[in-house]
Amino acid sequence: FLNTNHTLYNAVKKAEQDGHLLTEEARRAALHLRIDFEKGGIHLPSGKLDRVNQLNMDAHKLCREYGENIINDPGYVDIFPASRIPRQIQHLLKPIYRLTSGVSKESLGSYEDEQEKGFRIITEPRTLFSVLQLTPDEQVRKMAYLKGNSVPHANHDVLDELINSRHELAQFVRKFEASLGGKCQQLSGKIMGCKSYAEFVMQLNMASSPEVVVSFLQEMSNMVKEKADEEFNTIRNLKRDVCGQRCVDLEPWDEAYYTTMMKSSAYNLDSAGLKLLVNSLFGASFDSVPMAPGESWHPDVLKMCIHHPEEGDLGFLYLDLFSRKGKYPGCATFAIKGGRKISETEYQLPVMALVFNFSRSHDSSIVRLNHSELETLFHEFGHALHALLSRTDYQHFAGTRVALDFAETPSNLFEYYARDYRVLKKFARHYSTGEVIPEKLVKSLNGARDMFAATELQRQIFYALVDQTLFGEQLSVPRDTNSIVAHLKRQHSNEKHVEGTHMHIRFSHFLTYGAGYYSYLYAKCFAATIWKKLCQEDPLSPTTGTLLRTKLLQYGGAKEPADLLTDLVGDGIVRYHNGGIVPDVTSCLEEMKLLDDKNRHI
Repeated sequence: FLNTNHTLYNAVKKAEQDGHLLTEEARRAALHLRIDFEKGGIHLPSGKLDRVNQLNMDAHKLCREYGENIINDPGYVDIFPASRIPRQIQHLLKPIYRLTSGVSKESLGSYEDEQEKGFRIITEPRTLFSVLQLTPDEQVRKMAYLKGNSVPHANHDVLDELINSRHELAQFVRKFEASLGGKCQQLSGKIMGCKSYAEFVMQLNMASSPEVVVSFLQEMSNMVKEKADEEFNTIRNLKRDVCGQRCVDLEPWDEAYYTTMMKSSAYNLDSAGLKLLVNSLFGASFDSVPMAPGESWHPDVLKMCIHHPEEGDLGFLYLDLFSRKGKYPGCATFAIKGGRKISETEYQLPVMALVFNFSRSHDSSIVRLNHSELETLFHEFGHALHALLSRTDYQHFAGTRVALDFAETPSNLFEYYARDYRVLKKFARHYSTGEVIPEKLVKSLNGARDMFAATELQRQIFYALVDQTLFGEQLSVPRDTNSIVAHLKRQHSNEKHVEGTHMHIRFSHFLTYGAGYYSYLYAKCFAATIWKKLCQEDPLSPTTGTLLRTKLLQYGGAKEPADLLTDLVGDGIVRYHNGGIVPDVTSCLEEMKLLDDKNRHI
């Protein structure tokens, strides 16, 4: 690890002490580099440093093991007969066969005549979600839910070991304390360990401490509870109407099916909206460019260039849109090369990759997306734009290399563009007729999305509280993670906890966002305020694009996030609370129609 190199560490400290760093960004870069070194324990005696290095390697190994277990043990259930599975998802499943009852081997005739067809549901997350959404047979949904939420068993021990390793690591690490406002020159190191991994993670975040985060999450949970209760009753009543039974209860495997029933609507969209955003907001083109031999890792990959007529090329983006066997299973943005200033006249252009797993249409040259997939595309493109349009002096601050609880803000903001009719009508057309997407349909899609917004927000709060608790202060008596999750679910969710299910053993955000999952909720609130105050009136205005670029995106992590946000939209986007910074929730709650007098007072 570079963070264990004493020569580099001493050079960074000397640069700070000599006072030769002439810009605020340079001073900030030196400080952040030094803190990165010291978070790796470089200031410790050799014996303790060896232990920190071992703990970091253990944590890395455990994270890899956790992810591999999810892939290698997704679980499965076999369903007979095949008619219990709806046709629209049968292509996702594996056909299987069994002998029909009463048929002896001696009397077997034709293979097809004497075999009963069924389907094996591999309960990996994407397939499981489709099954829960679209399968009318409640017993099939139940079997799939129970299996999918109880594997991989090996991750119980892996997660416990990871929690312990991260907690021990935090004990070694120098604690940094910042004055309110987070100005980097006011940060001073104290030779004392952190109380928890959560405290360790948050040292340079806006929140500053786990106490601030938990207080914010509990406040949000209280605000959303009444509306979430109403939505729960609405879903339960629909189930009762459909089943014809007034006493039937809503089970965890029911929610996705009945909410989909209430908001089903579909329209084919495509990735042309990315070009529209780049051109309208930033006055630049976004076009495919040729690749050198061997440059691409797969024939599906496109290389795109953002080009400005006055500034020239701004950066490059590889697009890998389609699902295929052996591919990374999620949707994500990867930095290949960060932007940085090389000299007064030369800048290293950023290079990013966007990786998705969209289904390929019959015409393999066409990308056809549903509305949810389009939101995902715009979300990840927001991350990419943050990197491609940042112009920092140092690669250390390029693009998304920002405080963790700020990183998701641009991506959440660009989701709004996937919901706005003024944007969609410019590129969203029916794949066969060419008809422009109707405004009525867009309203329907957005209405469906908002129909159970409080329930979804409550779920995200629950996930964030589980994350904070698992990586928070450890009690003297070891804690059972299953009991922690069950307790928090009863407190902060309407969904029943089913004994034997364990959502935390395949929730990979605990690895990548350990003690930082709350960042999604911070971003949701920040993005709602930016959209309302800056973008909503004219979302594709070049003026809006200029402000987003020059006041937010171009700085990456080179400035304090709270300063960037306030400079962009003015006061009222952040609040100072108990030594940390939390988002103002007003715009988010107004958007969700949750801002009644009680919540306004809170």
